[in-house]
Amino acid sequence: MPDLIQVASLIGGLVLLALGGDLLVRGAVRTGRALGATPLIAGIFIVALGTSLPEILVSVSAAFSGNPGLAVGNIVGSSIANVFLVLAVPALIFPITAGGPGQGRALFAALLATALWIGMTAIMPLSPLVGICFLLILIGYTGLSLFAARRDEVAGKPTGVRDHESVGPPLWRALVYLPASVILLGFASGLIVTNAESLARRIEVPEEYIGLTLLAVGTSLPEIGASLAAAFRKRGDVLVGNILGSNVINILGAGGIVAMSGTVEIAELFKRYDHWVMGLSAIILALLILTRARIGRLLGVFLLLLYAVYLYGLVNGVSLLGLFEAVRG
Repeated sequence: MPDLIQVASLIGGLVLLALGGDLLVRGAVRTGRALGATPLIAGIFIVALGTSLPEILVSVSAAFSGNPGLAVGNIVGSSIANVFLVLAVPALIFPITAGGPGQGRALFAALLATALWIGMTAIMPLSPLVGICFLLILIGYTGLSLFAARRDEVAGKPTGVRDHESVGPPLWRALVYLPASVILLGFASGLIVTNAESLARRIEVPEEYIGLTLLAVGTSLPEIGASLAAAFRKRGDVLVGNILGSNVINILGAGGIVAMSGTVEIAELFKRYDHWVMGLSAIILALLILTRARIGRLLGVFLLLLYAVYLYGLVNGVSLLGLFEAVRG
């Protein structure tokens, strides 16, 4: 039986992580606007990085604490949850139309990041060299996105970047939010990793399972919050854009920094099952965007059912790689 105090500490850490991410975004956006940052800068850099920072901090903290299974599980699980959970929950409230401005570039980057992760980890462990490649690709993509969005902005075309209103916390409060959020995120990520490791050991399950489920859902809470806010404002373009950006930063950013911690062997369970689902989620998202699908309650329920099926298969040790090899041979 898991220790109730341990479970409560882990859940508390996830709540603090979500709160810290929210404070960081609000404080950074308000401060950036006061310093003259455009909505373009706020949308591409501040919001995207702020909502992805919980995943990055937890994964990096786990990797440098000697728990690579938690780190990799969080990266893979968050990428899956962003499609099957973060996209589905807001769709239950308001219909979402995929395929907005700028999503073509972001979709290409998300598919490339997913393919690189699955392909490279299938033939080699994560290493500092792989990490450098991931981070350079992320920097290049960010620069290209900024250039393209700026060009569209000058030409009067829609950029797909969220326009944050100047209404927000007073500047003095925003300046308090920034250091407070950093401290909160650092404390919460340490608390989560420590208790997740202890919980995995206590209930005798691989730490990868904790990363793929509890940590993945918990660190996706900022994305869920941002997606719900976009849904209430009927900004489906922002919602889908946030998911794409989060997956790119999660895989290339968190994955790149985790790889910099040293050689990280990828557990076989990822190659047998989770990477296949990760690829499937990316393909489903691509189809929704390319067909400009209207994602309503029915499709939202379908995505949630897919996530439930994924979790069922994870718990029951389904091997899609083994099934594929059996059909082929």
